[in-house]
Amino acid sequence: MSIISRKNKNKTKVRSEPQTQTSTLAYWLQHDDILCPTGYKPLAKNEEVIQCANIIADLVSSMTIMLMQNGENGDTRLKNELARKMDVNPNKLMVRKNFIYKIVKDMLLTGNSVARPSYKEGYLDNITLLKASSISFYQVGEEYRILYNATSFAPDEVLHFALVPNEDEPFRGEGYKSAIFETVKNLLQANATKTGFLKSKWKPSMIISINSDIEDLQDKEKRKRIVGSYTDTTEAGEPWLIPTGEIDVKTIQPLTLNDLAIQDSITLDKRTIAAAFQIPPFMVGVGTFNKDEYNNFVSTKIMSIAMILQQELTRKLLYSNDKYFKFNPKSLMQYNLSEKTAFVKEMVGGGMMNRNEGRNEFDYSPVDNEGMNEFNVLENYIPVSDVGKQKKLIKEGKEDE
Repeated sequence: MSIISRKNKNKTKVRSEPQTQTSTLAYWLQHDDILCPTGYKPLAKNEEVIQCANIIADLVSSMTIMLMQNGENGDTRLKNELARKMDVNPNKLMVRKNFIYKIVKDMLLTGNSVARPSYKEGYLDNITLLKASSISFYQVGEEYRILYNATSFAPDEVLHFALVPNEDEPFRGEGYKSAIFETVKNLLQANATKTGFLKSKWKPSMIISINSDIEDLQDKEKRKRIVGSYTDTTEAGEPWLIPTGEIDVKTIQPLTLNDLAIQDSITLDKRTIAAAFQIPPFMVGVGTFNKDEYNNFVSTKIMSIAMILQQELTRKLLYSNDKYFKFNPKSLMQYNLSEKTAFVKEMVGGGMMNRNEGRNEFDYSPVDNEGMNEFNVLENYIPVSDVGKQKKLIKEGKEDE
């Protein structure tokens, strides 16, 4: 044993040592739901809200992130290390699917999502997601700062994705909290009523009036014996024979959820929450699937959120003015096989797509054969460069009469 240890061991204690205790108040203050009253469920923990947020986050995160470059004849897709980094593993701990999923879900539930990019030797190395519950914003003159765990960041130091700008502080997102708060409250009340109704034991389907003393009816065993004297001797389906005037049997119909209109109320509230998120009702279990409605949802709502992401990534991560990030929604759209086949044939026949590009629409590998990469037109697949050489277009030196 060391000298210091022995000295401390033999030291006389003149008073009790202070004990480290965790204050109940301190523990309560550390809780995420500090301002929530008893029985309140935060929006981020409501099942219907989470379901809607998961649907949108899943679709947005399923789109390929492409690095594009402006060109004289149209924009082209770049396939380099930066493009692969953003589309496969922007974060060292997760793939792009989960990375974008987390960003979109934070945007929907809190209104904001913040990520911090880090660089190594001048190249993008990692993008770290910041915990949404630890982020706050404050305005400084015409600028604003982002506070995270007592560390202040300028907007150009992080990626700040904001959804539904606040009226007074447009740099901060609000999300859909104000749009769905009352609806969620009504839905919680309906669920509480339904749960209480299902747990209630006061739903007898039959009431029997008999001539007996009150004391006999108050005793559980005597009640069972009285009922058993009539029912135990009867087979299933056999008529129940009782003395006239001695017993009176009344059948009642207990209340159901349909009688209380709770189910209709829940369906309506689900529709309202879905409408607040601009989600088709059939995606939350109400109604039937509609392809046109789904495709419109992808091209409007999903791409609206994707636009926020691609613009923030472009302005914070790219220095070249002719490059930008783009989310590709093509894989999310719903087509049947005959429609897609007709579309590809028309595009190939019209010279707007070569045959290998048409094969790519069906996830087929390209074929390195003659003519597969040529752009042809018309029914005989004339190369685009030879369209003007058709005999019917050449006058052969004859003048028009």
